[in-house]
Amino acid sequence: MNSGPEFRSHPLPRRANTMIKQSPESVESPRLREGFQPGCWVWLLTLLLILLPPGPAHAEGKHIKIGLFAPLTGPDQPSGSALLEGATLAIEQVNRQGGVRGVKLKLVAKDEASGPTPAGQVLRDLAEKERCLAAIGSTRVAAVLASMPIANEKQIPLLVPNGSNEVSRRGNKWVFGVSAYDQLISACMASFAVQELKWRRIAILHQADEFGIEGMMGFTKAARRLGMTPMSVASFDRGERDFTIPISKILKKEPDGVVVWGLATETAHVAQQLRQMGYRGVIVGSPDLGNPQYIGTCGAAGNDTVFATPLTPVDRRPQLAKFLTDFQARFRYAAPSGFAASGYDAVMLVVKAIQDAKSLNRKLIVEALSNIKDYELTQGLYTFKASHGNGLSSLPLLIYLHQRPTLLHDQYRPDPRTLKP
Repeated sequence: MNSGPEFRSHPLPRRANTMIKQSPESVESPRLREGFQPGCWVWLLTLLLILLPPGPAHAEGKHIKIGLFAPLTGPDQPSGSALLEGATLAIEQVNRQGGVRGVKLKLVAKDEASGPTPAGQVLRDLAEKERCLAAIGSTRVAAVLASMPIANEKQIPLLVPNGSNEVSRRGNKWVFGVSAYDQLISACMASFAVQELKWRRIAILHQADEFGIEGMMGFTKAARRLGMTPMSVASFDRGERDFTIPISKILKKEPDGVVVWGLATETAHVAQQLRQMGYRGVIVGSPDLGNPQYIGTCGAAGNDTVFATPLTPVDRRPQLAKFLTDFQARFRYAAPSGFAASGYDAVMLVVKAIQDAKSLNRKLIVEALSNIKDYELTQGLYTFKASHGNGLSSLPLLIYLHQRPTLLHDQYRPDPRTLKP
């Protein structure tokens, strides 16, 4: 195990090695006694302790450890396994290219399926016992919130593959979001509606549950920051099929455009009835409209529906295409979710931070992560500099044309005002 906190990929200079190997006789030479009194050695040691960055080296033998905790068993196992597989692919690719500055990476994965309290202890073990440089986790919001105080206490960078706004609201400088988060999606849709479509009279229909309410509130907040307040807001229940009453009220106000924030099936029926009742404009919707069930249910009525969604096959950026191809080749099936891409991107962000910091000191790694700007990976552009903990700053924007999802923007970036806390 390395003894010092600084990352070194080369041996000590010859002169330094010579000094270390000097015999006791040379230390006791008259010139040395004359130049360095015992008090000077104490002063020199104190100075070195001050100048060297604190913290362990986090490189054990020939490996740099990166921790990962996720539900690897139980009902949430699919998301945890996807995260693990994405991170594993990144680790293997980096190691095949010689590692980071000549040192190989090692992934230390832990299962936290038993609840939020163990998740905090798992992160503590990764930081203390395993001496990991950074950690990735978890796919569950409760586990993330339980582990965030531990990241701050143990001063270990925590890369979170979870899109909940609650994570960034906590304001923890040791936590970095590495997925498409709710506020980014709402910000993209509001920016597109107000700035691209030039909507001034906006009507919103939303599902009356947490998903629909959060989406409506996020869109409304973002639109207001751009100077537009929706003129009409109505809700509908999950499983509902008749939307004629709320649609009639909306259309009487002659909106420029309609936002529908719900799941694919309900939104498909809303789209059908909007078209039947005379609305011919664009429909702005939630990311769930990337589900083939949407256009399969509403057919041609779904044309001119715009939505933002991460990790879509329609996005042909080289980084994403290579990831999807490599994942298929490695695991023999297509990447199952955005969690796989988040695991991959998280490892690559840690690698970039090590390269930028030229150190394995956790504090310097956090600094390097915080200064990342416009770094493109599988899910889009990452910018932690001047952000609020969430790094992803762009999303693919799609529209249904001829009942097919078509790319409008491969990296749509919302107005920065819409991303403020």
